[in-house]
Amino acid sequence: MPTANVVSDTVRLSQLRLLGILSGPAEDHFDALAELAASALRAPVALINFIDDAHTWCKAAWGALREKRPNSECLCAIAIESEDVLTISDASIHPDFLGHPNVTDERQVRFYVGIVLRLPGGLPLGTLCVTDTRARPIKERDIKTLRKFAHQIVKHLQAIHAQREIRVLRDHADHAQLNRDQFLAMLAHELRAPLAPILTAVTVLQQIRASLEQRVWARTLIERQVRYMSEIVDHMLSASLVSFGAVELKLEPIPVKTLVDQAVEMSHSFILDGQHAFTCAIADDLWVTADWTQCPLLISNLLNNAAKYTPNGGKIDLAVQRTGERVEIRVRDSGVGIIAEEMEEIFEVFGQSKQPLDRAKGGMGLGLALSRRLAEWHGGSLRAESGGRGQGSEFILTLVTANEPIRPSAPQPGGTLSPLDIVIVEDNIDAADALGLYYKLSGHSVRIAYRAQDALAMMIENQPDVVISDIGLPDTDGYALVKQLIELNSMSRTAFVAVTGYASEMDRDRAFRAGFDAHFTKPVDLKALDKSLAALSQAKGRPSTG
Repeated sequence: MPTANVVSDTVRLSQLRLLGILSGPAEDHFDALAELAASALRAPVALINFIDDAHTWCKAAWGALREKRPNSECLCAIAIESEDVLTISDASIHPDFLGHPNVTDERQVRFYVGIVLRLPGGLPLGTLCVTDTRARPIKERDIKTLRKFAHQIVKHLQAIHAQREIRVLRDHADHAQLNRDQFLAMLAHELRAPLAPILTAVTVLQQIRASLEQRVWARTLIERQVRYMSEIVDHMLSASLVSFGAVELKLEPIPVKTLVDQAVEMSHSFILDGQHAFTCAIADDLWVTADWTQCPLLISNLLNNAAKYTPNGGKIDLAVQRTGERVEIRVRDSGVGIIAEEMEEIFEVFGQSKQPLDRAKGGMGLGLALSRRLAEWHGGSLRAESGGRGQGSEFILTLVTANEPIRPSAPQPGGTLSPLDIVIVEDNIDAADALGLYYKLSGHSVRIAYRAQDALAMMIENQPDVVISDIGLPDTDGYALVKQLIELNSMSRTAFVAVTGYASEMDRDRAFRAGFDAHFTKPVDLKALDKSLAALSQAKGRPSTG
């Protein structure tokens, strides 16, 4: 009788399920092979059987009914234990099979040859067998013939599986293409939205009759919309970096309240714009292992998502609780809800709950995909729950508790900038001139070079205090430029700052290895840049004022 280590082997059973043999319909090709096998051996019955841990499933039959029987009633369940083939010339006189149901019931089997159907890796799936109610000798050529048929059966199974995988991959590709098209349409919508008021505000500034109040309004609008566009680009970049594994986390013990407070501050405008009622329940003594920068962004993404997908005047609740060695941060809203079919799709890059393209707050479908990946990198998880459309949603972020909280040291404030000699290297003329004008109006001496070689010649004659350089320059990139400048002895007191669109951790590391003292991503936060220049000039030997 069959032993559990083969018939009940989990790998073998998993492969059977993967191939879909047992649950799928009978194959016409198998019926034809069974008929050919019976004809070749001049036997009245030929069967193609597949065997799980309980039953023998007949998927093709010639001269018999196609049926499912318990393994205890089938010789094929014994054959699958053999190396390759089970042969019985006369079961009625064979001591091992004399009382077997195959021999004693209505089938009255005397002659049996079963070839084991094995995948190339060796896993046995079932048998091709021929039977007869009469005893007869077994010929080697008959076994060879059955082996050839068995080989064709396995090949056909592999072809069926390959076709199924191709269909799955094609479906995934079609789904990805649909998501991509929806994302591009949404991206175009999201970028056009701030461009329209920006152009209008620029036109207002050009009007001679515009009042001071109107000009202040226009400048404020431009700044707000440019920051919004910058957030869109940063979100796209973050999702791309996370998908490639290019974001590095510095995990350390942090109070949950600190993380939540930062996230709430970042999401305050979204909640306020929607006129939502917001509650937050959190204990002061909970600590988790997290990254100071990315974890608040993660929580903020959940709050932003709740605010966006909740109609005005809704309710958003944030609650934190400890469960064993984990801390759960739950964000629940009274919004549009999620149907079961979309529960996992919303965590895909570019995936969203179905919505019209003109939905003003829909976003680009990056936040939740980014959040789940970041949660997993924190050693936690992120899942969603919802009662369905119109029933609101709840997102549960799980983080690892920290046992020994260590408070980070507070950052030291920078001083005020004293007048500096600044060289700006940037091939985008408008960007270079705008940054140059900003520092000229701030009281600094500014020189501008649109090419690396022009900058090099300019600085050989007169050492600057600060070099603010782009990386992607047309002749020599910023990395090579800084390396050349550092080789000049006169540049030992010069601070080098990269202002670039290359924003990944790898780009930052490369900039520092090349010799840059600081790295900023375009569009640069000028206040942060000013603080950095003050700190760098002080470190290079120039006092700051304060």
